[in-house]
Amino acid sequence: MSPTKDLRVNPPVTPDAQTGGEGETLLARRMIITSGVAALAAVGAAAASSAAFGPSIETASSDGLGAPIKPGGSSVPNTPVPTTPKPTPSGTATTAPPTNRTPGTANPPATSDPRSPATANPPADRDQSYANPGAGSGTAPRADAPAAAKPVTKPAPPKGSSKPEVISTGVANNDQTHSHLLARATFGPRASDFADLSASGIDSWLGAQLAPASISDPDGDAAWAAFPLARKSIAGVRSSVKEFGWEAARQTGQGTLAAQVFSKRQLFEVVVDVFANLLNVTTPSDSVWATGPDYANTVIRANAFGRYSDMLHAAMRHPAMLTYLNNEQSNKTNVNENLGRELLELHTLGVTSGYTEGDVRNSAMILSGRAIDYDTREFRYRPERHYVGPVATSFFSDENASADGGLEMGDRYVSVLAHHPATAATVVRKLAVRFVSDSPPQALLDRLAQVYLDNDTAIIPVLKALFASSEFWAAIGEKSRRPLEDAVGSARAVDARPSDKLADGIKNLYWVLQNLGHAPLTWTPPNGFPDVTGAWLSASQTVGRWNLHRGLTGGWFKGLTPPTKLNEALAPTAGQTNSQWVDAIAQHLIGRPLSDQHRGVLLAYLDVEGSAVAEQGNAWQVPALAALVLDSPYFQLR
Repeated sequence: MSPTKDLRVNPPVTPDAQTGGEGETLLARRMIITSGVAALAAVGAAAASSAAFGPSIETASSDGLGAPIKPGGSSVPNTPVPTTPKPTPSGTATTAPPTNRTPGTANPPATSDPRSPATANPPADRDQSYANPGAGSGTAPRADAPAAAKPVTKPAPPKGSSKPEVISTGVANNDQTHSHLLARATFGPRASDFADLSASGIDSWLGAQLAPASISDPDGDAAWAAFPLARKSIAGVRSSVKEFGWEAARQTGQGTLAAQVFSKRQLFEVVVDVFANLLNVTTPSDSVWATGPDYANTVIRANAFGRYSDMLHAAMRHPAMLTYLNNEQSNKTNVNENLGRELLELHTLGVTSGYTEGDVRNSAMILSGRAIDYDTREFRYRPERHYVGPVATSFFSDENASADGGLEMGDRYVSVLAHHPATAATVVRKLAVRFVSDSPPQALLDRLAQVYLDNDTAIIPVLKALFASSEFWAAIGEKSRRPLEDAVGSARAVDARPSDKLADGIKNLYWVLQNLGHAPLTWTPPNGFPDVTGAWLSASQTVGRWNLHRGLTGGWFKGLTPPTKLNEALAPTAGQTNSQWVDAIAQHLIGRPLSDQHRGVLLAYLDVEGSAVAEQGNAWQVPALAALVLDSPYFQLR
């Protein structure tokens, strides 16, 4: 437990506050967009412009064992590009490295195959390559580090605790700490979230968020109700949509977006997003037309506050993952390495751990036979396709003596991986990059990894340790909004509420995010959406977001509007000065007033004196003023 942290003496971070002794501004160092004060001043024309928000039409196609066939017979790829070439077909059985070790033991000596991605001293993952170009792997746990398989259990369907978790952060309750927590633990706070946190305090609020079933969530229920196909089982989808149709898979992404906007269980939705990217399955895509909704619900959402080992086991038996990474095509004479490789590279050990090409090959052998029933689209183990014979990696070996025992042997292998120190490093890094900074301190990562291992891969203890860490509370302003967090946060900031037009509003927002490259669950490669600022910086991104802000503040998205129009809800009140009025608008949207300098920019835009009484006739300017606040680093930093 970190020592008590009293942050009351620290002034709030403002965009023009000076850093240490470097003389540079936090604004210049941390802002996601390069607009600064100019963005606040130069939007008169942009405020009146509109973007064309509309979906592109996609044609569903079939998927068989090979590439899907579109009507007319043209063959198109339906899976992510693998990180390495697929194995060359062979007419003979694949031979694994010999082993004399006891079946099922972990941690034999490292394979003699020297080919390993770690030899190039790569960054820990794709996000680190953006955040720290040229950074190497440092002291990452090695693939041959000790790890042990734990008994494989089938988890009960997680319903969530109705009793709040107990957490003690030792942090003072004040405007600064509240703003920081809400900026990280939600997709973007509503004005009501500031009120709820102020009433309950940090520890109680976090405790409730860590037990989502303890939070009444009618708006979240309404969000999912608007997209009924998103909650269906595989059989339910097959009976509801035309074969190979994408309706259910697309509704899964749209329902996810709706929950992010409307649910009160915000921390859960943020963590779901982290693990949906760690175990990414592109949804919609051809091979998951029937299985994508079930994967999102029974693999990711069901285990997001459970154990990562359970999530990983569920993913390695789910038809969505198996078809997404081609494992249903793998067989004993020609193993497909896609799933075996990504399991090591992305889902568990990471490229810096020192696993080798031999490990990848053996990983694919171990997973062979995991396939699907093409009639039902359900998981099916096919022993006739499983490679039989000794298998050995840097961290696991087994005699693998029978095809019938291949599935259980594979479960032991996945369990060893889930409990491996290198996997702990991978999982906690994903969480720390989301909640702390693009380059989280190594000391924090080491402590969180130990919590992960000490608690049988349970995710909630890791989150408790993260939110109680001094590193989290010291990282104010060190994250920025990606397009998804910008769009969802903006909808929440204007206080959009569920209505009979909810589905229409979410669908429009989904297509806007598709154009910005960040609609939920749609990342095509298996490594998930980037989670660092450097991956999202471009002029087109900036303009797209500015247009989105004006659409939301102007009420252009039917179904994503507040109960009262902003120009009415935030109109000047009797006796209010112009400065007070501008501050009231900022307070509603971002939970704090602007600095004197930036308030002055908005007053200049209005062409009024700050000390003068605000005129009711200027209320029509509220949407433009609100959009300017959302454009600014005050909102873009989180």
